Amino acid sequence: MRRIARLLLAAVFTAAAGAAEKPPVRDLSGDAKHVVAAARPGFFCGWPANEGIWAWGNEILVGFYLAPYRYNPKGHSVDGSKPGVDAFARSLDGGETWSFEPASYDSRAVSSDGCETWSYDKEAKKLTRPLDFSRPGFAMKLRNGRMYCSYDRGRSWGGPFRLRVEGIDRPLRARTDYIVEGAGQAKIFLPTLKSDGASGRSLMAETTDGGQSFHFVGWLAPEPETPKENSKHSFSIMPSTVKLPDGTLVTALRERRGRKKWIEIRRSVDGGRTWESLSIPSRMAWNPPSLIRLADGRLCLTYGDRCKPYSIRARLSGDGGRSWGPVLILRRDAASWDMGYVRSVQRPDGKIVTLYYHTTAEHPEQFIAGTVWQP
Repeated sequence: MRRIARLLLAAVFTAAAGAAEKPPVRDLSGDAKHVVAAARPGFFCGWPANEGIWAWGNEILVGFYLAPYRYNPKGHSVDGSKPGVDAFARSLDGGETWSFEPASYDSRAVSSDGCETWSYDKEAKKLTRPLDFSRPGFAMKLRNGRMYCSYDRGRSWGGPFRLRVEGIDRPLRARTDYIVEGAGQAKIFLPTLKSDGASGRSLMAETTDGGQSFHFVGWLAPEPETPKENSKHSFSIMPSTVKLPDGTLVTALRERRGRKKWIEIRRSVDGGRTWESLSIPSRMAWNPPSLIRLADGRLCLTYGDRCKPYSIRARLSGDGGRSWGPVLILRRDAASWDMGYVRSVQRPDGKIVTLYYHTTAEHPEQFIAGTVWQP
């Protein structure tokens, strides 16, 4: 009897472990609305996670990279022999329709509220006056070692300004991830190089003088071990971070160690100085995550899955990221693995707008797609 009991108990634990490894899946693709946010014949539109997303009610702005298209079955379908540019897509109706906008920081930035003194320069310059992060139309874009700023909802931008973190002498690999704390105070979350000079490890920094300086606060995760055969295939990068009402910081990280790839949720309860692991909502993540806090308090994680069938996915957490509900399939018609890099926002009516780059059999050139769905 004892042996039978032990076997039954082992079976229960095995089943539980299996359930943890393979969560239930729900297909929402038929109920969601899919739209084209940006597309250009002969061009590749890609990587919103690299370029940022901002929202002011039903007005949504998403950045992306625009470059000449050249089909590449083994890599990204970009013609590397020709230059690419930054661009934006804007929606004024909660992601239902979109318009194309060039990046104004490629020329003189003109604005009615002070940005006319900021102009584009190939070399980033020092920010000499404090930013007001609390302005209603404020937006900040962080990209590598540069910072761009806008007071008019991204219609015009100042910059590039030099982005440096005091105490960090490694090049920064920033994407836009920040939390405004006050008029002159903000937290930023960004990758830099590891101690061996390869990408990457993520940190948190903070400014109290309107972005004129940033000081290091803490590392989001331990430095990844570097495989001898290929150091670039070991990283902990591209954080996407939210702040809970009690001050807890929760971030989602894109992790890789050789062939192992996953999304990890980590949290800090001491203002970002130390972090601990909470959960792993995806164990086969070839894409950076997007984490947002919903109006009802739940956390929403969206990401691209580059395993067949290539899909855009989401999971919801009601306990601050400790556990996650079923995998929600938002879309599964991608014609290539070259897709994803998701960013998401929530509309005032509660629906979520998820932006990503995509390609279909009918539209082989990568375009910026949007999915509007109910969580």
